[in-house]
Amino acid sequence: MTARLTRRALLAAALAAPALARATTGFALRVGIVLPLGGPSRADGPENLSHPAEMARRGAVFGEEEMGRNGALFGHSVTLFTANAPGAEAVARAARRLVAVDGVQVLVGGFSEAEARVLSEVAEETGTLFLNIAASADTLRAACTPMTFHVEASAAMYLDAMAGWFLRAGHRRWVILHGPDPEGRARLERARTALGQRHWGARITAEVPVASRDFTEALAAVADERPEAVLVLTDWHTQLAFLARYEAEGLTAPVAAFPEAATQTRRFYEDAMLAAPNAGAGHRAALWEPTLDAYGARELNARAAARWGRPMDSAGWAAYQAMKIAFDAAQFGGGAEGRAMAAHLAREDTVMDLHKGIGVSFRPWDHQLRQSLYLVRLDPAAGTGSDLATLEARARLVGELPAIYMPGTDPVERLDQLGDIAPRQACGS
Repeated sequence: MTARLTRRALLAAALAAPALARATTGFALRVGIVLPLGGPSRADGPENLSHPAEMARRGAVFGEEEMGRNGALFGHSVTLFTANAPGAEAVARAARRLVAVDGVQVLVGGFSEAEARVLSEVAEETGTLFLNIAASADTLRAACTPMTFHVEASAAMYLDAMAGWFLRAGHRRWVILHGPDPEGRARLERARTALGQRHWGARITAEVPVASRDFTEALAAVADERPEAVLVLTDWHTQLAFLARYEAEGLTAPVAAFPEAATQTRRFYEDAMLAAPNAGAGHRAALWEPTLDAYGARELNARAAARWGRPMDSAGWAAYQAMKIAFDAAQFGGGAEGRAMAAHLAREDTVMDLHKGIGVSFRPWDHQLRQSLYLVRLDPAAGTGSDLATLEARARLVGELPAIYMPGTDPVERLDQLGDIAPRQACGS
């Protein structure tokens, strides 16, 4: 039976919190976050994820501070350990060290499919809870394991949201550009589903693989097909290079680019608009938007901005919420033990307030967080300053999907409009 995540249910859970806290003895929560922070010699390429990783680090530190203050009221402690580990092999070593040496019960990270996969493997081997904050690959959800939960939205969720927004705006004819790697092909396959099966009237007129920075075939396809929108499913680095060439060619169809974690920062927005003042200043899908002003988000965004002097981008929000999810799971799940926390999060009646309005939960069949996504429009008039006001003005919120408060509808059913939602057996069974 599906739990209804109404405001009433969320309020009931909140009111029960003091009693639950009294029933739980003080715990020592130890969280290890593994990030591809890199160093000064890091190459400038798609594998360079140092900026979104730094945003995640700040979000996790902010979460440690806030959860630590809250936990102290009940005799709990929260300690964050940070490991700098770019690449899957380094991630595996760092994760095992965090568990064996530092005694963490929770691992946080995952900035690529490979990194998330090895973190999931370590979590299963050691009975440690793993919270994925930045890897969107649908294959990670399909290979669901009991100790892994996904705070980052899935590729399927992002693509469904993008298709919904752009098709409602009248963009029916599409050219799709995708990477030649397995992840690029997987995004292409899911984009076909989003455009061809979930939304009536869309037509894909061309599909072009994009290798490295050779955009000759891609630009020719756009010029020949004259689509109403161009869907770019490549990595962040290729997106920037393509936008520059696209604008130089004088092409004008709106560009919808896949929102991997590295593209959801104020710095990337600035880079996109510098590369292509017109094509780069379109609409973007986002996991979080620091100008969100409802659901308690205003207060959270204000506290984060006061702490760091810059807006809380999506990676920062995901890392902050990972700290909150871990804290709540320990407090309401019987203590800071990995398997107990995972069992609590997997319960269908577990409801969390993550500042997105309605209470949210993890789907039992793939451990994907049910949640709304946001549509933002980039504003080149904001300029290139680094002060808080300029950074915030660089994008503005223009949409949210799904509409979670439609009267007479079940909120869970509303949230399950995004992504692959065919229920299967419980995760890991």
